[in-house]
Amino acid sequence: MQMNRIFVLGFFVWGFIVLTGCNKLEIDKTNQSNQGVIFSIAPGANLGNLKSTDTINCINSSADYATAVIDDSTYHIDVFYIGGMPYTNSLFLLAGYHTLKEFTLWNDNNTPNNVTDDVMLSASPHAGSNYAPYVVSPLNIPFTIESFKKVELPVEVICYEMDHFTDFGFTYFQIHQVVVREETFFGDLCIKSTADYVGSLYAGQSGGLKLDMPAIFKIEVYRNGTLQQTFSNETWKGEGQPLKVTYGDYLNQVDHFEFKLYVLLRKDAAFYYTYLYSWAFDDDQIIPQGNDGIVDFTVGNCNPSSDILLPSWLNLPATCNYKFSSNYAPGSKGGYVDATLSGFSNVYDITTGTYASYGADHTTSIPFGQTLAMAVYSSLYQNLLPTGLKNTKWAKINWIMNHLTLYPGYKWYDVQGAIWLMDTPAWNGQAFMGVPALSTMHWAQQMYNDALINGVNYNVPAGGTAALILLPSNQSNMVQIVFVKTGS
Repeated sequence: MQMNRIFVLGFFVWGFIVLTGCNKLEIDKTNQSNQGVIFSIAPGANLGNLKSTDTINCINSSADYATAVIDDSTYHIDVFYIGGMPYTNSLFLLAGYHTLKEFTLWNDNNTPNNVTDDVMLSASPHAGSNYAPYVVSPLNIPFTIESFKKVELPVEVICYEMDHFTDFGFTYFQIHQVVVREETFFGDLCIKSTADYVGSLYAGQSGGLKLDMPAIFKIEVYRNGTLQQTFSNETWKGEGQPLKVTYGDYLNQVDHFEFKLYVLLRKDAAFYYTYLYSWAFDDDQIIPQGNDGIVDFTVGNCNPSSDILLPSWLNLPATCNYKFSSNYAPGSKGGYVDATLSGFSNVYDITTGTYASYGADHTTSIPFGQTLAMAVYSSLYQNLLPTGLKNTKWAKINWIMNHLTLYPGYKWYDVQGAIWLMDTPAWNGQAFMGVPALSTMHWAQQMYNDALINGVNYNVPAGGTAALILLPSNQSNMVQIVFVKTGS
């Protein structure tokens, strides 16, 4: 497996803190209560036979905050220095008996709002641990808070070394070694008309609106199903530089990553970041990329050399009214039946009017002469279809419709027959609702056979023909197909 680039090797995350949702934004910075505790921090003693004897230097100036587990609660407390020695801000606690169970010092790596790159400098060892002899008072440390009184509790720490974390006797926390990895992305957006993107962020690109433009997009990074961070190239409108995406990979566990791609596209009469595609991988696996180390993607057909080729985007209404003609087999438009589409405005890539239509399944009767409310889907993005419609047959059907010149003299029923051969359950070839038997057709079986070979991953070319899938809003089994021309 090819390795992707490593951005930073070996930063550490204090696992319990992350899991409980604590972060440095929750540090107690301003509490001026008249009761509580201040921790005064000193290096451990008797360090002569300890591997690291420079403990004084790991606490004397670089700690930004402390993490303390008191009783069963975790606190992040700012650190300040007097005479080169660290103290914590005052932490308010209720009067009574308490126990300090964990204590660590941290450097925030100059990113006070991001805990993932913080470095643990030192920690207090537990009684009975290998490092307990190097401090006078190992953890756990009991103390008492009295009403209207402040307590200064001395705490001893020893420089933290990752290889010896078990020597501290940690009971609440687990140390994880993390590699921060990096992937780089760049995209192209191919559109059919610049007029469609007037008023969008694309209009602000240096070259203005074009049929082929750098894509403006964002990527959501998920680790083990949880959103970690979102990266976007909106600031520079996709121009001039790729988008770098960084993510933390824990080395002592299997991490499953998913990168979700959202491209700024026209939907209805406005522009939205629209989910199109996901990359999924584990640990140090790499997303396929070219020799330049950049993952290139193209929406449409203007850059066929990209690493990822995504279909053209069709701006479609979510629903429409679909009126079946009374006459069928054939319809006057050259399909199985005529369908009049209405109930939507003129901002879409389809217009109101009458289209040649085909049945996607042969098991449901068509209510000729009636009008149904239909949900509208593009066959170009199978991953965006409802579960019941996800099927590789759509790419095969699109292949047939874009290669009809291979079948001279074909008839409407050849097309309908080839579509029904992809049906589930498969059509048995018998005459049905005005469609003749398969045995009397000239091209249907050949169309079907060719599509099985050539159409599995077929991408409709610019200006090609794509199926629109129409499903009754009541989710009945009757699925209809009309075909439209794609954009550039």
